[in-house]
Amino acid sequence: MTKKILVADDEATIADLLEQSLTEEGYEVQKSIQSLRFYDAVREYKPDLILLDLMMPYLEGEDELRLMKLAPETSNIPVIVVTAKADVDRDEATLRQLGVIHIVKKPFDLNQLIQLVKQTLG
Repeated sequence: MTKKILVADDEATIADLLEQSLTEEGYEVQKSIQSLRFYDAVREYKPDLILLDLMMPYLEGEDELRLMKLAPETSNIPVIVVTAKADVDRDEATLRQLGVIHIVKKPFDLNQLIQLVKQTLG
């Protein structure tokens, strides 16, 4: 069965790059470029993995993670954070408690990110 990945990034070029690259790797990918639609997309799409930008307008990624933890059907979905947030290391413990498996800083190496996805999904 094809694994499903939700890419949540308000930068359309990054979301498009990740969608194309992960689709070429055989994953089913959906994008969410609006933070206000993210949680609905998670509930409707039921992804096996989420790639989440932390710095998005309206609701930041950390807020989205907190929402996911509140509902049993979304609380155990693994998350890889892909962010340009300079001080993300300071927040690592909190992010891990909220379900983050890996933290990848932008700009990222696409091949390394794909390997993390494969490692996370098995």
